[in-house]
Amino acid sequence: MRTNGQHLIGILADDLTSAADGAAPFVQRGFRAVVGRHRLPPEEAAIVAVDSGSRSVASLQAAGRVSDLAKQLASRDVLYKTVDSTLRGHVKAEMEAAFTASGRKLLVFAPAFPGAGRTTVSGVQLVDGIPVAETGYGRDPVHPARHSRLVELVPSSIGNVVILDAATQDELDAKIAALPDPESILWLGSPGMALALAKRLAPVQVASDVTMAGSREILVVVGSANPRSHRQADQVGGGRGVALLRAPLERIDDPSSILRDIAQAAARKIVDEHFDVVMATGGETMEAILVGLDISAFEILQELEPGFPLGRASLANGRELLIAMKAGGFGDDDTLRRAVARLRACASVSEKVL
Repeated sequence: MRTNGQHLIGILADDLTSAADGAAPFVQRGFRAVVGRHRLPPEEAAIVAVDSGSRSVASLQAAGRVSDLAKQLASRDVLYKTVDSTLRGHVKAEMEAAFTASGRKLLVFAPAFPGAGRTTVSGVQLVDGIPVAETGYGRDPVHPARHSRLVELVPSSIGNVVILDAATQDELDAKIAALPDPESILWLGSPGMALALAKRLAPVQVASDVTMAGSREILVVVGSANPRSHRQADQVGGGRGVALLRAPLERIDDPSSILRDIAQAAARKIVDEHFDVVMATGGETMEAILVGLDISAFEILQELEPGFPLGRASLANGRELLIAMKAGGFGDDDTLRRAVARLRACASVSEKVL
């Protein structure tokens, strides 16, 4: 079934950033997208993305959550299950659960995200040319990447699988465009796949008409211990209209307590100091902030840059809050500074118009 000629697309992710940046490329091409936390959002849209919150739970529980949500999304024309481009999380268990529940005939597995330096060559996932399990992602104390060869992550119960190599986004786009009958496929991949699917299903890009009036007070929250996130935070600093909260760079015995404390501090500042925008690194960081603000769903507006979506939510008092999020290790050292500058520029334009 299609609405106004558009496919209805379901996106199932294991964390919040994956749900949001899986939906964002479709928004850039004229689709409307809403994201729900742990359940389908109450509002209908062409793109419905759901964060199962399964990366942070045990494998069996993750599979159960994914199975339940995949069944609820299976009636959509196209079903896309996100996977982290560094292969962290319960990739194998969730793949099997989603495929079984989806009713699809073919699984297409393509985790390459060339724009972020994550490529697939001869069935091996690489980060900046190095097998992912041999990089820092393989030593992640919470969600380590244990495999680099994609075939090792495919359950034996799934017999009809296509694994796609891709060293560039153009190569991935072409391979995904060539596969017939997209409705019969469970698509499994990272933001690179989302970009390719959006181009296939909506060939004409649509200019964003989103206005961001009121984007004057920005809170940047760095909850990730990834060194890249902290280098990005160094470039942001503070200054007029921008505040920064950051977790310690050093690993501690109880990282969940640090995340909880920084998220609670962020939620208090948003409410008490009337920030218009919260920008967070790490899906778990933004998830914890939204829990503190009692926000269960939001709309995706656009991408600040690929892999860095911007959304709009409502606080309990009805006040609008813009939310931007990215994975902790994503981007270059200047990524956060560019995003802050872009939002500040939009606010300046809005003020002049008003």
